[in-house]
Amino acid sequence: MGGVTVMLEQNHMPAVLPKAPEDSLSPYSDALLAHFPAKEDILREARQQTQQQRQFKKTLITTSMCLLLTVGWLDPMVSTETLHTAIGQQATVQLKDGSQVILNTNSVLVAEQHVRSRQLYLQQGEALFTVKHGWQPFTVYANQAEIRDIGTVFNVRHTQPGAVVTVVEGSVEVYTAQQTRLLTKGMSVNTQAGQMSDHCCNAHNAATAWQQGRLMFDATPLAEVVAEVQRYHVGQIDIADPRIAQYRLSGEYDIKGIDALLDVLPEILPVHVDRRPDQSVVIRHR
Repeated sequence: MGGVTVMLEQNHMPAVLPKAPEDSLSPYSDALLAHFPAKEDILREARQQTQQQRQFKKTLITTSMCLLLTVGWLDPMVSTETLHTAIGQQATVQLKDGSQVILNTNSVLVAEQHVRSRQLYLQQGEALFTVKHGWQPFTVYANQAEIRDIGTVFNVRHTQPGAVVTVVEGSVEVYTAQQTRLLTKGMSVNTQAGQMSDHCCNAHNAATAWQQGRLMFDATPLAEVVAEVQRYHVGQIDIADPRIAQYRLSGEYDIKGIDALLDVLPEILPVHVDRRPDQSVVIRHR
């Protein structure tokens, strides 16, 4: 008898896992995380703040150093005064720092007192400076020349091409755009277009004779004599004949006697002096 195989189908039901009990603190944890960052976020923010603080300190230090350097170099002006004399006039002035200035005829001087320095600008004419020593440098400027005092008495004359600097006592340093020179007692130098002439010695007597009311000439060409006399004479003085410009004159003459000097010229040189009503003078060959 054939056997009958009976297959029994087994029904597999999915297993149901027991449900984990709900965490009662979970809602509170989520709320706390929303208000308080994670550890990684705290560390990242801390690093950023540290970097920002370091950068701020560097910027603060750099700014402070720049301010210190700026204040160190700045030299603001505290006060200024303008001194001047008329043609034929001389004046003695005591500066605020105690230094003394004697101005010659037809001169203009601007004196500036700065926090860290004393700066004087001889715009025209001539002046003798007796400097009172102090920690503030004393500098005179005259037609592109710079004269720095090193404890001294010195004379500065502003000329058309430059300046003439003569040391009476002590020493000065003279600067131009191209040269620097140290002058001591008795030395004198002319400056012109950034250059300096060879200094001459024992020139202080002639350079400062004007303080005693004297003009000194030593075989001086007439053209230079007239240029010097013109500083003390209101009317124009002209040399009409170029042949006489190189005639030479020597001697000492009174500054207040310029008219007398002009009158005596024909007795010394072969010239004729023609005076005119407007106080002008023409000097011709005789």
